[in-house]
Amino acid sequence: MTKSHLFWLPALLIGWLLLTPLTMTAQNNEPIPVYILQGDGASTPLAGRYIDSVGVVTGVGAAGFYLQDPSGDGRSETSDGIYVYTRARPAVAPGECVLVRGALISEFYDKTELSRVKAIEPSNLCRTTAVTPVVYPILAYGARPQDLYEAYEGMRVTLPPLASVIHGPTKRYASGEAEIAVALAHVQPYLSDGRVFFDEPGEQAQLVYVSGALGVPLPDLNHGDRVRITAADGGAAHAILDYNFGKYQLLLLPGAQVERIAPASRTPIAAAPASGEDITICSYNLMGMGSGAAQYLDPTQYAVELRRRALTIAEWLSGCLVIGLQESGQPKDAEQLAALLRSDFGIDYSVTALPGPQSANTEFPLTNALLTRNDRVQVLTAENPQACSPVDYATVDPGACPIGQFPLFDRPPLVAELAIQDGWGGETKLTVIVNHWKSKAGDESVNLPRRLRQAGAVATLVQERLSINPNAAVVVLGDLNDYYGSEPVETVRTLPEPDLVHLYNYLPPLDRYTYIFNGASQVLDHVLVSPALVKRVGQVQIVRLNADYAAQHAPAADNVFHASDHDPVLVRIWPRGVGWIAGNVGHPGVQATLLDAAGRSVAYAVSDARGDFRLWNLGDAAPASYRLLLEAPPHLTLALSDVAISVISGENRFTTTARHQASVAGASIALWSASPPPAQ
Repeated sequence: MTKSHLFWLPALLIGWLLLTPLTMTAQNNEPIPVYILQGDGASTPLAGRYIDSVGVVTGVGAAGFYLQDPSGDGRSETSDGIYVYTRARPAVAPGECVLVRGALISEFYDKTELSRVKAIEPSNLCRTTAVTPVVYPILAYGARPQDLYEAYEGMRVTLPPLASVIHGPTKRYASGEAEIAVALAHVQPYLSDGRVFFDEPGEQAQLVYVSGALGVPLPDLNHGDRVRITAADGGAAHAILDYNFGKYQLLLLPGAQVERIAPASRTPIAAAPASGEDITICSYNLMGMGSGAAQYLDPTQYAVELRRRALTIAEWLSGCLVIGLQESGQPKDAEQLAALLRSDFGIDYSVTALPGPQSANTEFPLTNALLTRNDRVQVLTAENPQACSPVDYATVDPGACPIGQFPLFDRPPLVAELAIQDGWGGETKLTVIVNHWKSKAGDESVNLPRRLRQAGAVATLVQERLSINPNAAVVVLGDLNDYYGSEPVETVRTLPEPDLVHLYNYLPPLDRYTYIFNGASQVLDHVLVSPALVKRVGQVQIVRLNADYAAQHAPAADNVFHASDHDPVLVRIWPRGVGWIAGNVGHPGVQATLLDAAGRSVAYAVSDARGDFRLWNLGDAAPASYRLLLEAPPHLTLALSDVAISVISGENRFTTTARHQASVAGASIALWSASPPPAQ
């Protein structure tokens, strides 16, 4: 850093501050340099004081600006920059020297900032208005971001051209700001299987968060896209390195750009429609599909967004028979979705939607709902039972709980008893429980106990049915707002007797995500079933339309990508039972083709980065014989490539090994070298 060496000044000012009462402002006193405000630790040593400070404006945002001491103190432990929060866009410009008067210095979610500013004035106290940026410190793999970046919080940095891979697709906020999460090119090879998951904090720490909050537009970028961060002329870009809500961000300064070098290669796969022999059950979070003040208040935009979700259901979920919906705004919004599906897509859906406490929220109403196809599904009963808690969560549901108890759900679970017709003239009785549990947003010390209580309440609903009939067919689905294997999800799984089965057990580990937050892939949307259904599950499919894709500006009505921030989930049930194959060959890119007794191809898959593949919907409850053909890429040799396999109802496991040809050749050479040379 370019900093002066006036070491006596910090000591003098700190001594003065120690003698100043906490309630006294620093007005009419010497302004305190930014680097003293920041201190050399994670927090300001002056928290709670009202002070004056001076510096050069380096960046201006919608609700504040960044102030930097252009000379500094010559110490690498202290940052020379700080954020000044002004609520509205301030009347300052980059390059101006300004005096900030009577500002409170504090930690806002661990970010040192100035707020409650009394006045901002032009100043001649800056020795120079030229701020020399420091070179952005590249994080080494395995290092902790806070150990390297904290000393640069709020400072201007220069970025060498950064080749990167997108892990957090473009996220857009109501304010117009956008953000992406990237892995720098030198880090990407170290990330296991090319994707960062929520339970890999070491890998998530290697991600770099890039923001356009200071006026730089970000393009629509999807997971896996390769990009380069440069200046418009291809040279070094400038940014401010900041800390916001648990992550360090690069706030690009005007003149910087993010350029897509190569798009990710992906082909989304639509679900197959239900036949007369199977039943499809889906879960779909509609992402605030309502007309509340913070949703789609404009009628034209509302119509566009409603159609995008209808397209998802009609064309990508192929008219799923039973769909548990979360984040329908009000019951009427689910009704309008069903009406659009009937009128424009010819799918005869009925809606079951019962208002809950949050349905009446004028800003962001939310309601659980159920879409069912009239040609095959009859809703026998439906209710949204409230549960009660000794803790007051400020949910208003008059008459729902006795005195001393308080409503637990602002979005009560929707419990529906269904009768579904099959292709043989019979029917399947099914209980579906649609859930949307408490969000993780806010204080998790409050949210997590609430989700645990909600999990227990839903487990009780399940137990009521299993106690009457241990073979009852029960499906618990929806946005549980917690991870696969988390305590709340495990609570609803294990509390009933017998345990429920989480159907993601059957997915390859790399498929277990429905949502991406801060670049980390995670499951928020779940499907659990009672044991009676396990051998009747023929397929579990997460339809990849949303999580991996950018949130776009003004998307067209026929654009289904990122119509929601959650991927929808489909489960296929075969009332007579069905088999499927869980395969692993240890390497990616192996093609698996299943042939029936007549030699016809009945299933096909390609192994993922961990070697996993799935062949779904094979036959019925009776054992069936197949031939499995495996074709490896040119660099691999398979131990087995043509296998006779018998499939029974439920999961059938298949594993084999593959080796790189180079290692096979190397082993042959080693064996030959260890042998005595042939006789001459």
